[in-house]
Amino acid sequence: MKSFSLVLASTLFIGLLMPSVPAQAQPGATHYSVAVAKNFIQRRAPDPMAIHWVGQSNSFSWQAGYIMFAMEHLWRLTGDPVYFNYIRKYVDLQVDAQGNVPQFSPTALDNFLPGYAILFMYEQTKEERYKSAATQVRNGFNAYPRNRDGSFWHAHWAPHQLWVDGLFMGEMFLSRYGHVIGESDYAAGEVTRQMRLALEHCRKPNGLLLHGWDESKRAAWANPDTGLAPEVWSEGLGWYAVLMADVFDYLPKSDPNVPYLKEALRQLCRGLKEAQDPRTGMWCQVVDRPGRAGNWAETSGTGMYLYLIQTAMDKGLIDAGEYGPVARQAYEGIVQKARMNEQGLIDLVDCSSIGIQRDYQAYISQPREVSPFAAFGSFILGTSAFEKPKH
Repeated sequence: MKSFSLVLASTLFIGLLMPSVPAQAQPGATHYSVAVAKNFIQRRAPDPMAIHWVGQSNSFSWQAGYIMFAMEHLWRLTGDPVYFNYIRKYVDLQVDAQGNVPQFSPTALDNFLPGYAILFMYEQTKEERYKSAATQVRNGFNAYPRNRDGSFWHAHWAPHQLWVDGLFMGEMFLSRYGHVIGESDYAAGEVTRQMRLALEHCRKPNGLLLHGWDESKRAAWANPDTGLAPEVWSEGLGWYAVLMADVFDYLPKSDPNVPYLKEALRQLCRGLKEAQDPRTGMWCQVVDRPGRAGNWAETSGTGMYLYLIQTAMDKGLIDAGEYGPVARQAYEGIVQKARMNEQGLIDLVDCSSIGIQRDYQAYISQPREVSPFAAFGSFILGTSAFEKPKH
C-alpha cells in the first residue's frame, strides 16, 4: 500500500479534492475527508445497496445508515451534490412509491439508523412518502423489548442486554424524528431516558462507558455480580460519543435532562483527554488502557472521538484552549491510517467492528480489520469536523 500523504500530492487526488474544498478553506489545505468520501462513492461502493454486514444482504441496517450519516455531514460542510445524490440514491432504493420500507425489521436497534437518512430526505424534499417511511421506522419502537428499568434490549438476539453502541443506532434516529416529524415530547423523553440509563449502568468514574450491561447477568461476557462488560471498547463508546455530539441539535432546550447530559459530555471528553495515547495521538482498542501490553491504536473509534471533541468545541460545550491540542493530535494520528491499495481504493487500516468480548485479552486479540464500512463513516466524520473552516 502507498502512503496516503504521497497520494494526496498526486495529480489524481488534486483533481479529486478541488471540487469540494469549501471556499473559506485555507489555500493548499488538504481535505482527507473529501478524498476518502469521493473514493468510497466512486470506486468502493458506487451502489449503496452493497453496504451491509458481511454474509448478509439487507442494507437497511447500521453500516449503510452510518455511511449516510457521515455523507450528510460532509454535504452540509461542502455543498457538493455528490453526497446528497448518494444519500438520495440509497433512500430511494429503500423506500417504495407508497412510503413502505420493505427491508426494515424492528428486531435490533441497529436497524433503525437508516431511518435518519429518510428523515434527511424528507427535510430536503417534503415528499410525503419519506414521511410515511420514517413513521414506519418510528413505529418499530412501539413493541420493542425492554428491561425492567425501561432500557431497550440491543436486539431480539441479545435479550436483556444494553450495548452503548445501540444508543446511537436507535436514539439518533428518534431524536431527529421528534424534531422533524412530531411527537417531540415522547421522542425527547425516550432519548434522554435511554441515554441516562446507559450512563447509570455503564459509566466508570473516569467518565467513559463500559461496552454493555446485561440485566440477566447470563451473557458470556457479563460480570456475574454486576452484569457489566469488562472493558471500554473503542468503537462501542464511539457510537455514544457521536450521539453526544449531535443529539442536542434535536432536543428541546427546555428538556430537564439536557444539563445532566451536557455534564456527562464534558466528563466523557475529560476521560478521553486522559486516555489519549501520547505516542500516536489516537485512542486504543481498549480505550482507557493505553500503554498496556498488546493494546493498539484503533482507527474508527479515534474518528468518532475526534468528531465529538471538535464538535463540542465548536458548540462551546468544552474549552477550545484545552481540547484543541487533543483534536490536532488525533487528526494527525488518524490520517496516517489511510492507504492507497493497488486497485486504486483508499483503505483504512487498524480498525475493529466487533461485538462485546469476555475480557481484555479477547478485545486486543481481535483482528486488525482493513476497511470495514464503519471506519469510513468515522474517518469522514472526524476529519471533516477538524478540516472545516474555523471562525
